Amino acid sequence: MSLTSPVLVWIVGALAVIVPVGLIVVWGRGPGGLGGRLLRLVGVVVCQVLAIGAVGLYANNEYGFYTSWGEVIGESDAGGGAIDLTGLVPGNGSQGTVKTITVRVPGAKGPEAARLPVLVWLPKQYDELRNRLTKFPTLMVLPGQPSTPQAMFNGFGFAAQATQAIDSGKVPPFIAVFPPLMIDAPRDTECTNVPGGPQAETWLATSVRQQVIKRFRSDPSGARWSSLGFSTGGFCSAKLLLRSRTEFSAAVSIGGYFDAETDSTTGDLFGGSRQLRNENSPIWLIKQPPQRQTNLLIVASKTDADTWKPGATYADTSQMVTQSSGIPGVATLLLPRGGHNYSTYKPTLPQSLVWLKQVGAL
Repeated sequence: MSLTSPVLVWIVGALAVIVPVGLIVVWGRGPGGLGGRLLRLVGVVVCQVLAIGAVGLYANNEYGFYTSWGEVIGESDAGGGAIDLTGLVPGNGSQGTVKTITVRVPGAKGPEAARLPVLVWLPKQYDELRNRLTKFPTLMVLPGQPSTPQAMFNGFGFAAQATQAIDSGKVPPFIAVFPPLMIDAPRDTECTNVPGGPQAETWLATSVRQQVIKRFRSDPSGARWSSLGFSTGGFCSAKLLLRSRTEFSAAVSIGGYFDAETDSTTGDLFGGSRQLRNENSPIWLIKQPPQRQTNLLIVASKTDADTWKPGATYADTSQMVTQSSGIPGVATLLLPRGGHNYSTYKPTLPQSLVWLKQVGAL
């Protein structure tokens, strides 16, 4: 059974309730002596494992940390494994189609890191005869860290929500591209061109973008490319816009942070340079002249306090909102409550897509 299957969560959750109740019922009826005490100890341990497992599975589905059992035991697909397309869209094509392409990572070391899979979603209109010559606007969608393209795709119910927005006429048909962020697993590169290391920003802004334009009918104009991301992906989306304005015209940061992180998961990303760190922080970049039109939508919950990445909090968002005050094009969508998870932010996807249309990116 799939690690992210809701059925698995329900089964383990139910066992986490049923087994302790059963243990209480039979506690005094079992054998005595050392054997009886050992059996009761095993029962207590099983109850604890089930409780921890139920919470862990639920949290994993909410945050998208792992998508397979292999990743849990260290066989991470983030380093170049194939993306599993099973179940991402209905087989009848009613919610479009999904494909994968592989793209070379600039600056990556080792044969496994040379090429990584990228998930591409095509709307059902893509294959219609009347659109055979149409160039489609393209949205780059970036997952959190650690996470995967398919976790982001599933967590936001992307195919269903994007299809509904297109079918209702709220947005035009568009292509969506889901590249992985973990291009140097298990390191968190923060979408940075690391001195002497992987060129994570170039991978997104140039490598992935160029390959999508080459292989699909993607409009090559930067005015028709935008980005949207969750958590670390939200940070990267904002950074891509502010550092690559000719390649991207708009960005949506959902539950993101705005200052470059450095911790045990990232290592030294900036070679000790404070200036380089600033140049990779949206909260610094947004104030650099000239302060021209910047189509950035900041989506955040006022009760979001991401314990996994302490910078991703509403306080950080508030600082970015203050820093960008008066800059044309910056908009906010603030939720009154909700934690740092898919359940909180999934409903904001349709509004984000409509905003991207309003600013001309879709």
